[in-house]
Amino acid sequence: MSRFSHKPTTRDEIEHEIQDLMAALDDLKREATRGSRHRFDTLRARAESLWQDADLDSHRRDLSRRGREAGRMARDCAREHPLSTVALAAGAVALIGYLVSRR
Repeated sequence: MSRFSHKPTTRDEIEHEIQDLMAALDDLKREATRGSRHRFDTLRARAESLWQDADLDSHRRDLSRRGREAGRMARDCAREHPLSTVALAAGAVALIGYLVSRR
């Protein structure tokens, strides 16, 4: 019986309604567990496929090459513009000193 009904409910009806609610909650819990397990398995499969597909050696070589190129470009720029390099370094040191002294 509904609790909004004007008809008095018996103890058996209340127990039956509680059992129905408990069964519904158990079904909801099982469904939520099943759904989250499926999402977890999907994420795990995706992560494993990304890990296996990654060619780590080629990425490492590419990053190493790009790092060396950036270093060469910075060195060449510093050689071509020595005064600008000194001014930039002095500005960076002044900024770091200011930020450290604020603490």
